[in-house]
Amino acid sequence: MSTTAFIKVYPWQQTVWEQWQSQLGQVGQAYLLAGQAGTGLEGLVHGQMQSLLCQATATLPPCGECPACRSFANQTHPDALFLRPPEDKTVIPIDAVRAFNEKVFTTSHQGGRKVGLIAPAEALSESAFNALLKTLEEPPAGTVLILLTHAPSRLPATIISRCRLWSVPSPTRQQALEWLQSACPEADAPLLKKALSVNWGAPLEARRWIDEKGFEFEAQWQADLKALQQNQQTVTQRVENWLKQAEPQRVLDYFYLWTVQRIRAALYQQKLPLDPNWLSFQKSVLQARTYWHSNVNQTLLLEALTQEWLAHQQPDYVPSAALQGHLIRGRGI
Repeated sequence: MSTTAFIKVYPWQQTVWEQWQSQLGQVGQAYLLAGQAGTGLEGLVHGQMQSLLCQATATLPPCGECPACRSFANQTHPDALFLRPPEDKTVIPIDAVRAFNEKVFTTSHQGGRKVGLIAPAEALSESAFNALLKTLEEPPAGTVLILLTHAPSRLPATIISRCRLWSVPSPTRQQALEWLQSACPEADAPLLKKALSVNWGAPLEARRWIDEKGFEFEAQWQADLKALQQNQQTVTQRVENWLKQAEPQRVLDYFYLWTVQRIRAALYQQKLPLDPNWLSFQKSVLQARTYWHSNVNQTLLLEALTQEWLAHQQPDYVPSAALQGHLIRGRGI
C-alpha cells in the first residue's frame, strides 16, 4: 500500500498544500503553521515533513514510495524529530527542549535534511521558549523546523518573528458538514449540525464527539440545569458529576451554544424577545474558557459559571458577578 495514505490533506487545506509544494525549491529554516484545532492540521504538517524528507527527484514530493517516505510513514525516520508534551502532560518542559536541541545539532543520519516538529507550540513553558530561540534563529544547515499552533496569540513575539507564518483556513460550514456526513453516515442531520456547533465548526472534533457519544453528556447537562432551576440539586453536586466526565470543559461549550441559540432565535428568527443578559452571560462564558487554559481551580470555575447562569435569569443580575471574588485561580479575579 502506498505510504501517501499517511498524508491527510482535507479539502479546505488543498490550496495551502499546493502553495507549500510550489515553494519547496526555496525552503526556509523555520515555519509556524497556525490553524483551528480539530481541522486536521496534524495530517497536513506530516505531509509537509514527508515532502521535505522525500528522496524522489522525478516526481513532486512526497512520492510515498522511496525509503525516506516509507520510514517516515512508519515513524522510524532518524532525521524526523518531534518535540511534544510528555504523556499525560500539557506542558513541554525545558529539559525536553534541550534534548531536542541536541538532536537538531547532530549530523543527519541519511545525509539529507533534518526536519523537526514542535507541537503544539503553545505547550512550551516560558523557559522552554527561551531555550528554543537560539535553535530557531540559527539552525544547522539543512535543518527545517516546523511549529504547529492552535493558539498563535499565546506565543511570544520572539518566536513568531523567527518563523515564516502559514495560516491554514478553517473549513466553511458547508465543507465541514459535507465531510462530517461522509465520516458519520449513520448520524442524522440534526445531530451533525449540533456536533459542529458544539465543536466550534471543527469537523474532526465533531466526528470524535459523535463517536464518543458526547451528546449523552450534553443531554445530562441540560437535565441538570432543569434540576437546578427547580432546586432539586445543588450546584456543587452537579459540578462534582460534570468533573467526573472525560472532558468536563465541554460544559463551557454547552453554555456558549445555549446563548448562541437564544440570541439567534431573538435576532434572526424573531421567536424570542432579546434579553440583553444573554450577551453579558456569553461574555462570561468566553472569559471562563480563557481561565480554563490557565492556572485554574476547575471546580470553582464551573461552580461560579453555573451560579452566574442561575443569576442571569433574575431581574437584579449583575454581569460577571459570579466570576468575581472567587479564588478560581488561587487569587481573586
